[in-house]
Amino acid sequence: MYSLKDFKISGIESSQEDVIDVLHRNWFDIASQYFFVIFVAAVFFLGIYIYPLIFPNMRDSGYDILFFFIQNTFFLAFWVYCYLIWVDYYLDIWIITTERIINIEQKGLFVRRVSTAEYEKIQDITVEVTGFLQTMINFGNVRIQTAGELENIIFRKVSNPYEVKNLLVKLRREKEQREKGAFRQNIK
Repeated sequence: MYSLKDFKISGIESSQEDVIDVLHRNWFDIASQYFFVIFVAAVFFLGIYIYPLIFPNMRDSGYDILFFFIQNTFFLAFWVYCYLIWVDYYLDIWIITTERIINIEQKGLFVRRVSTAEYEKIQDITVEVTGFLQTMINFGNVRIQTAGELENIIFRKVSNPYEVKNLLVKLRREKEQREKGAFRQNIK
């Protein structure tokens, strides 16, 4: 079981709040991104291998340094892009607690946005599972519409989206019941 102290988010501390679930995007999302990057890298390195066979005169003409520079620049860009994919995947977190939902989204390396939604402000929860792969692997988006000026929270490409929706509905009902019970106690 997690505690909010494990996440070290400034301004979000509560001794009465327990973390129920911590969600990341589904593994298929990061695998599909890496598949595309590896495909592009394979095409590039295949081109480097085939290029001297097509243009044998270019090997002896002194362009070796230019090709070496292009190859190393591509290799550096490849590793940086792979790192950015991992950072975006690993640091996008949705925390479901007994009191609220915490949405932590990483945008690039230096931008992080943290937003919260109290259960009493949730108006609607929608699940979007589109396509054959999302249906078979069981992942999709969970959209949470909140009241007021708060921006909607979207759990992007999370596993078991219907279970997540059911959990959020259950927690919202429990919070309402607790508030009604506290209100009745105050009236007596």
